[in-house]
Amino acid sequence: MRRRTRRAAPLALLGVAAMILSACSGGGSGDDPTDGAPADTDAPVTISVGGKPTTENPEQLADFERRLDEFTADHPNITVEAEETLWEADTFQALLAGGTMPTVMQVPFTEIGALIERQQVADITDQIEGSEVLQHLNPTVMDVVTDDSDRIFGVPIAAYTMGLLYNRALFEQAGLDPDAPPQTWEEVRAAAQAIDEATDAQGFGTMTLDNTGGWILTTTSYAFGSTLQSDDGATATIDNPATTEVLEFYRSLRWEDNSMGSNFLLNYDDAVNAFASGQMGMFVQGADNYSNMVVNRGMDPQDFGVAPLPQTDEGLGTLGGGTISIINPTATPEEIAAGLEWIEFRSFQQFTDEEVAVANAEAAAADGLAVGAPGLPVVNAELDAQYLEWIAPVINVPRENYELYLSTVEDIPLIPEPSVKAQELYASLDPVVQAVLTREDADIDQLLTDAQGTVQAALDAG
Repeated sequence: MRRRTRRAAPLALLGVAAMILSACSGGGSGDDPTDGAPADTDAPVTISVGGKPTTENPEQLADFERRLDEFTADHPNITVEAEETLWEADTFQALLAGGTMPTVMQVPFTEIGALIERQQVADITDQIEGSEVLQHLNPTVMDVVTDDSDRIFGVPIAAYTMGLLYNRALFEQAGLDPDAPPQTWEEVRAAAQAIDEATDAQGFGTMTLDNTGGWILTTTSYAFGSTLQSDDGATATIDNPATTEVLEFYRSLRWEDNSMGSNFLLNYDDAVNAFASGQMGMFVQGADNYSNMVVNRGMDPQDFGVAPLPQTDEGLGTLGGGTISIINPTATPEEIAAGLEWIEFRSFQQFTDEEVAVANAEAAAADGLAVGAPGLPVVNAELDAQYLEWIAPVINVPRENYELYLSTVEDIPLIPEPSVKAQELYASLDPVVQAVLTREDADIDQLLTDAQGTVQAALDAG
């Protein structure tokens, strides 16, 4: 499978990167005189951390403060000043310019590439190897925070991938094997036809409103072989063969097979409600949607199915996202070491402490939440398996139904959303998807040419 070339795949990263929390070179900006200096991890140090819950969320705030007290007790030399600072695209530059960016804060996957290119985030490569868990993160998600020189600039703390969601009950009604979901787009088309013919549900669906049509078209374009924006975010690449092929695929299901239903103006809630209620057999959506479908929308847990997003021979991977903890580019080696200690304690302790893992799982189950839902783990397979073994008695999700997805989730490269004006791009593509589904004679080439011009103008305007 072809991969993007912006960042090298870090399959050997965890074995070669010198990531030592103690006695290693600091990160910080390239002009920082501390570059190359070892960190004294016993020295008193003060760090600031963003993401403190507000008083509007008292339970979350109480849990945060409890965990902060535990961290301080375990790390008496580290003083943590908690702030409510959250990532906002229109305020981040002001935080940097004013010197008020916390030592540690969280950013979405979409932002990390630009932050790395602008040197606005600390290089933490030489600070992680001594960590009990941070040296064992999932290579698939580590690719997102790694540059072409295999330098690391953040710690992914949550991640998801887009997948093919399918209704297992509808598969059975249509004579399909729910344990063998489609793995190619040709198989998706055949399954959609079977569901449409044998049930009252539509075989396949896609969203088209509120930027969701463009979002899913982008996702599926990745699987067919192209991104819709250059790596630096300066050039729109919408008018490409892969996206044309996706729209031709839609056209075939809609106009030749009649397996996409009759409502072609669907927003997010419309689509997920149709899927959860058994009115839609398959659609492309976040593979971590088990809780949304089952816990929030009442879908039978045995009906929820998720498969890897099918890839053509030219496929690049699947759209993914999540949250990354980053460190201020001016941080000293000691501040970086302390920041990584906080990140590990706050976001990864369940992978190293069985008691914490079980307690968290039991609390979630008691609250009626899903424990063990399918998704993309941020740690490697060994640590994830250990964690699942610890919480096995508490798991309340039929993980045996997701064997194909779970066994391949780390094999498909993770491609972030467009890094610049993604929502404008998606909005420009909604009408394209609507046109193909509502007009049999829609000119796909012209639609993409027009969308290309619109998006490029938006990018040029800054």
